[in-house]
Amino acid sequence: MASKTPITSEKILEIVKNKWQIFGISAFLIFILQLLSSKVLISVFLGLIITTLLPSESLSKVLKKLSTKKEAN
Repeated sequence: MASKTPITSEKILEIVKNKWQIFGISAFLIFILQLLSSKVLISVFLGLIITTLLPSESLSKVLKKLSTKKEAN
């Protein structure tokens, strides 16, 4: 029969340290991914806002130029 070694506080601390390192690394990776995803989402929303604003401004400029040319004729 195999003899069982008693669990010591050193073994428990070693196991906890190993588990916390894995937890810390995974939490750090999740944090970085959230930062990247939030920046991507922010850039997408800003891009949508800019694309909705630019065409309306350009259309209004074109319409103003057309109306001034019609009034001049």
